[in-house]
Amino acid sequence: MALTHLLPVLACLLTVPQLVSPAAFPDVAPRAPTLSVNPHRPAYLSGESLSLTCSAPGGDQVVQFQLWKNGAAQPPMDSHRQRVHSFPLAQLGVQDSGTYTCLYHVQQSEGQRQSWRSNPVSISVYDHPAAPALSVSPQRPVYLPGEAVTLQCMAPPGAHPATGFLLSRVGGRNLSSGSSDTHTLSITGLGDAGSFTCLYWICPSRWRIQSWESRPISINVTDPPSQPVLSVDPQSGAVREGLPLLISCIAPGDTGDRRFHFYKGGDELVPGDVESEISTTEPGTSSVNVSVLRIPQAGPNNTGVFTCGYEENVGGRWIPSPRSRAVNVTVNVTVTALAQPRNMLLACGILVVLGMALTALVCYCRRNKRVPEPSQYLRGSEPGGGDVELDSRGCHEEPKPSSVGVELPGEGSDVYTLLTFPSSATP
Repeated sequence: MALTHLLPVLACLLTVPQLVSPAAFPDVAPRAPTLSVNPHRPAYLSGESLSLTCSAPGGDQVVQFQLWKNGAAQPPMDSHRQRVHSFPLAQLGVQDSGTYTCLYHVQQSEGQRQSWRSNPVSISVYDHPAAPALSVSPQRPVYLPGEAVTLQCMAPPGAHPATGFLLSRVGGRNLSSGSSDTHTLSITGLGDAGSFTCLYWICPSRWRIQSWESRPISINVTDPPSQPVLSVDPQSGAVREGLPLLISCIAPGDTGDRRFHFYKGGDELVPGDVESEISTTEPGTSSVNVSVLRIPQAGPNNTGVFTCGYEENVGGRWIPSPRSRAVNVTVNVTVTALAQPRNMLLACGILVVLGMALTALVCYCRRNKRVPEPSQYLRGSEPGGGDVELDSRGCHEEPKPSSVGVELPGEGSDVYTLLTFPSSATP
């Protein structure tokens, strides 16, 4: 019963060392030290470092400090007559996680005595979460101002789910930070080009632990190709039907691969559909900045408004240029359209005249066979009159040049008219 009442008194005396020396109570252990950690965090990452400091209260001379982990004693360390000792933990690993305490040894006349253990300190060490994967959609080798891309940060599966994401430009500002794993980047100009990365974090111990950064993704931005120039030969844009028509599309500069396109009224022209030919180079040059649309014989269907454009290969992506200024082409069909019917009518008229002349000639020859021609002139007689003197020459003999004589009979008599054609001299 007496000891029970003395215990509170002894405890009080131990808390007042300036009044009672521990040497007066050799069976009582020295007071517990204080254990602290620097830097103090709820959790640590692999590869980081910290220091545990054990501080002994005033009293007897301290000869050793000893660290304990999860109830297991570590090798004691010489105090070097100091009342404070640090235990560094460099290059932390998951195996360093645990609960730590410390104590010290004092030298007394009876020998070394061990103090009470310090307050516990918990250390939690986590590996860096695996790096996420950053993707971009749509995926293209180069982008144009006005387009938009979506960046997505995908965390791999693990023991702790991702609670937040950070997307940033390499060496620049952060794009987004929060619970969303995607970010839409609107491209406004060449200044939006660059490399981008992302990371995520987990919160296993009420403390945010960041993952390693993802592999960077590069976004290249370029301006669209310059506007081409469309020219027409003839320059006036007016061409007669049946004549050749040349339409040239000229792109500025001479860089990279190009594909040219010609349009009429907004519809693309395909070689063969308009009886035309398209060549990508001007004859006699090695340039790829000129394309010529050749129409060997222009027709009415070639009248219209023409434009052209081209595509330029930039890093594997064919980027279209703006359309050229429109050029109006007119095929003049008035002359040729009227010439064909007129020529046909003229040919028909000539054939009719020739036919009539041939008919007249045939009739003349037949009439000469039926009616004999007198040597001087034909004399008419009354019906039933005397005989008529006939010329003995045939129809096929040419009469000699002579004057034409006409004898007009009286009323009721037949009239015969002799037409004499001059003949050429007999060879």
